[in-house]
Amino acid sequence: MTQPEPVISASEGIRFPRLYAAIKWIIIASLTFLALLAAAFWTLVLGEFSASGFRASNPVSGTGENLAITPECAWPLGVNDHDAKTVCRMFYNLTPEQRARVLARRK
Repeated sequence: MTQPEPVISASEGIRFPRLYAAIKWIIIASLTFLALLAAAFWTLVLGEFSASGFRASNPVSGTGENLAITPECAWPLGVNDHDAKTVCRMFYNLTPEQRARVLARRK
């Protein structure tokens, strides 16, 4: 007796190979398009940001400024302390309302 050959059911293979290939290429094309769109968007955003005149502050340029170091702004440091100038610069960069709150908390 010879054994019958096994039957491979149609469900084991890919039923619609053209449909799967089309879906795969649509997804690849969509992702490529979205990547190009994102690159163009960020180029425009960052280009406008730099064209707006934004420049990072130069820490060397701040060394020549005349900053009044008072005990009020230098607290908790002394006026002659090395870091008092930095603390005063931060204090003077606060808004008047923020300065008032800082002074109220110190009392």
